[in-house]
Amino acid sequence: MKSFIIVNEKDNVATALKDFKKGEKIDNIVLLEDIKSGHKFAIKDIKKGELIIKYAEAIALANANIKTGEWVHIHNTEGIRGRGDKE
Repeated sequence: MKSFIIVNEKDNVATALKDFKKGEKIDNIVLLEDIKSGHKFAIKDIKKGELIIKYAEAIALANANIKTGEWVHIHNTEGIRGRGDKE
């Protein structure tokens, strides 16, 4: 059984299905941080301003450069859905 989920070839993040430690190698990706189960990690470099794609859907915007293997969460993303402050 896989220990992470990538649903679509368009995805640039995977979701961990177990806790991972920094330095673990997952399908040729070396994790740069600890990743908790249920959290996302980058499966390719994502530049600041690029969309975060999960399940072939844009779920957020990168507010910083994110390296392959880094944790993807609220510290390096910006929400794009349901924002009342942006038209």
